[in-house]
Amino acid sequence: MIQISQVAAANYHYKRYSLEYFLNSAARLGFRNIELWASGPHFHLDYFTIQEVKCLYQQIKSKGLKVVCLTPEQYVYPVSISHPDPEYRKQSVEYFRRHIEAASLLECDRVLVTTGIAYLDADETEAWEWCRESLSEICKTAETNGVYLPMEAFTSFSTQVFNQAGHIAKMIEEVGSPYLKGLADTDVMATTGKDTIHDFIRELGNDLDHVHFVDGNPGGHLVPGEGVLDMAEALKALNDIDYKGYLGLELLDRRYILDPEKAMRDSLTWFEEHLS
Repeated sequence: MIQISQVAAANYHYKRYSLEYFLNSAARLGFRNIELWASGPHFHLDYFTIQEVKCLYQQIKSKGLKVVCLTPEQYVYPVSISHPDPEYRKQSVEYFRRHIEAASLLECDRVLVTTGIAYLDADETEAWEWCRESLSEICKTAETNGVYLPMEAFTSFSTQVFNQAGHIAKMIEEVGSPYLKGLADTDVMATTGKDTIHDFIRELGNDLDHVHFVDGNPGGHLVPGEGVLDMAEALKALNDIDYKGYLGLELLDRRYILDPEKAMRDSLTWFEEHLS
């Protein structure tokens, strides 16, 4: 049975408030675990020294919280491990390596990875190969640091070569690292319209390592219950397989920006009602 402790607060929609405010908010609401979005203005790693990362870990720990997934920004920033240019890919690989090392300092054993945006006029087979080669390099650092890499499929608006559960399963098999895992995002899969949570469960099996549990219209990444998706069915499907991972609250809609704590509280209320 999924427990409320598996629900992880996240700072995506707290970006108009300080990182300390987010941490205090999560602790105030009774969360034990957080998914930390690594981007400005909160935690842009290029602006943090190793000592400052260690200090952040102590700050998080002092509030009774634990980082269960570090999510580097990789959608709007120049990060793409499937880019045609080898230097672009090299720098993207290094970007993930730095975040894996930072995750270790935060005592976090997961770093979310994606393929980046794929060009529609690039050869799909080559894009897949570029992605696989990059992931193989990133996995070496992950293995050294004991950090798992839950991989998320983007929507079809971002990539045509990596937007289904079967794509994740195939890449995990081809890379061959025990540290490369899969991630299911309930709103992303609905937006793409090719998979359901049942497909992700079937395709990934024990490699389903992390879930972004968010509602949508589809699209929007909303508080559970505020969109049109069948979130109760998604929760039941995860319960049926005795899912032991975390459910990250990746809330992105601008409606939550000015009062982010209310959105987090409403999410908790939904879980309390559906986990009872």
